[in-house]
Amino acid sequence: MFIKSPAFVFLFLISLFLSSCQTAKIKQAFVQSGLNKLHTGIFIQEQTGKVVFSQQADQYFMPASNAKLLTLLLAKTVLPDSVPSFAYQERGDSLYFWGTGDPSTLHVRLKNRAILDFLQGTQKTLVYADEAKLALPQGAGWAWDDYQDYYAAEISTLPLYENLAHFINQGTTWKVYPSYFKTNITITSDKDASRDRLSNQFFLPAPEAKTSPKNITIPYLTSPVLTAKLLSDTLQKPVFYQAVKRDPLQSKLVYAAKLDSLLVPLLHNSDNMIGEQLIYLMGAQRGWTGPSANIIQKLMQEPGFEFLKELKWVDGSGLSRYNLFRPKDMILILNKLQNKLSESQWKFLLPEVGKSGTLKSMKLANPQSHAWAKSGSFGNTYNLSGYYQNAQGKLYVFTIMTNLANQAVSVNKKQILEFLNVLH
Repeated sequence: MFIKSPAFVFLFLISLFLSSCQTAKIKQAFVQSGLNKLHTGIFIQEQTGKVVFSQQADQYFMPASNAKLLTLLLAKTVLPDSVPSFAYQERGDSLYFWGTGDPSTLHVRLKNRAILDFLQGTQKTLVYADEAKLALPQGAGWAWDDYQDYYAAEISTLPLYENLAHFINQGTTWKVYPSYFKTNITITSDKDASRDRLSNQFFLPAPEAKTSPKNITIPYLTSPVLTAKLLSDTLQKPVFYQAVKRDPLQSKLVYAAKLDSLLVPLLHNSDNMIGEQLIYLMGAQRGWTGPSANIIQKLMQEPGFEFLKELKWVDGSGLSRYNLFRPKDMILILNKLQNKLSESQWKFLLPEVGKSGTLKSMKLANPQSHAWAKSGSFGNTYNLSGYYQNAQGKLYVFTIMTNLANQAVSVNKKQILEFLNVLH
């Protein structure tokens, strides 16, 4: 029989005492921050897997943009380093082409021109062939009145210009991208820009007005017919539209954009459009067609993704209020990301508190501590999930989810940060 030495017992008791003190300290911070008065779910564990604190970890919450962490995990699992950008098939003197959901074509920052250069370089008759039914323009559970907000750009199989109309104030006139919409502008006396609910008619303030902004972005109504017209206008050559089902065995996928070039704005800018289009890119890689719900259903049946059946997961961006994740699900996703990515990779992809992306304005109490995380917010909701490294170099995996708060999101954010600082 093995008898533990007095020194071992002493060290064990000290460890138990310190752990108990830390738990008590975190519980006190939970109350002092005011998070105990909200519908709050928390799960914090050490990198070893030891649970440090848990609060309603098995209850469901709306993740908002924390859902993008799941999109990141699946994208890094399903997609190669370069993503499928488009597909084509030559038939006689015609070239039929289909979109894969690649959001980088004519994107303001990403500026991918792979499909444009390809189409420009052929003498064949160009036929855009995506079927309209393969993409529903808005996700289930999106707020209907977000239709003219930049973060709710429509979903499509071949996005162009981020599916946004970009207006640039030139002092006496508005310059618009795509230029196809230059005749769709009406100047009004209103100080706010808007778009007609059912058409691509845009109403802008006078550019010379003191209150007029320098830049405006508004989602445009998408359709395969419009996509063909926009391509024709951009290429300055005819592009016809004819719905033709793509045969994966007869057509060829062309890879172009780098996956990480999409993932950085997905996480740092919380780009909803990229989040939604990544679902289509994963579908294209697997040979599945949309709409989103169809691809998501197939992803949930993939080996290794069995945990998805425990979630209610409906979109790639988290914009839907139908999404429901538990704090323990968020920790599972974060742990899987650590297994999938190197430390340098997840530190590069995730925003760092106080330094980058949507977390740049936040500040940790101890300047020697660091946190890399994804925030998620909409009305009455603010969540923060990621990795926290204290001043001693100890790494924690954490998620703090607050829903149903009858207060400004900025207050939720302040309370979460106050609570997180206890880990210093």
